[in-house]
Amino acid sequence: MVNAYAEERNARAWRDLAQGLASWRIWSLLALNDIRQRYRRSRFGQFWITISMAIFVTAIGFVYSTLFRTPLAEFVPFLAANYVVWFLISGIVTESTTAFIQAEAYLRQEALPKTIFVMRMLLRNFIAFGHNVLIVPFVFLFFATPPSWAALLALPGLVLIAVAGFLVGLVSAILSARFRDLPQIVINFLQVLFFVTPIVWRPEQLQGEHRLVVDLNPFAAFLRVVSEPLLGRVPPASTYLTAGLSILVLAAIAWPLFTRYRGRIVYWL
Repeated sequence: MVNAYAEERNARAWRDLAQGLASWRIWSLLALNDIRQRYRRSRFGQFWITISMAIFVTAIGFVYSTLFRTPLAEFVPFLAANYVVWFLISGIVTESTTAFIQAEAYLRQEALPKTIFVMRMLLRNFIAFGHNVLIVPFVFLFFATPPSWAALLALPGLVLIAVAGFLVGLVSAILSARFRDLPQIVINFLQVLFFVTPIVWRPEQLQGEHRLVVDLNPFAAFLRVVSEPLLGRVPPASTYLTAGLSILVLAAIAWPLFTRYRGRIVYWL
């Protein structure tokens, strides 16, 4: 009896995922509407995302290039590529905590697949990334940084981020629906993580046992599988290995959690 119930829950979870993927029109429209609502009645609209990113990269680039005694032409492209990718990763992690909470009105009225709202959150952040990444070629052009075919490797890196982001979204959205303090904890955690992830500093600056801050940091791995190709470098195999292992660990956590508590989400909202 228990095994039959567990199998039924697992089947419902798989059905939810399949229906969520098939409902791509719904989560696409929801994600696009989220972006439009955020910048409604704004003169520049969605391109405020790009403008704010350009201002940040310019300001921080000048300050940190002086602190690290690194030429602007070398540091600013490095910062631009890293921060654009970090903004995507941190946005996914932060907004995943409210994926189900924001969808309360929909979930209480319709028996929609829960995965729709995780995919909505993912697409919304990838749209913002599409706006932000526009500044990278302009920075490279301004500082005469030559393009490289290695940049194509950023595409599989983005796929890895999307898969990991979906799994993180399931975990965070479920736990945050149950424990409402979690979103604030995640925000504070990311603020600390920003400084221990190689975004404004290079991994080569750490030596010896301090190198573990990069080697064992899954956020650094997902950052580098996209930012390194954008900078014209091929990420080391260890970076892909760390990202792959992180996805396996996330899957081992996310799917049993989703299978067991999928039916309770509406009652927690």
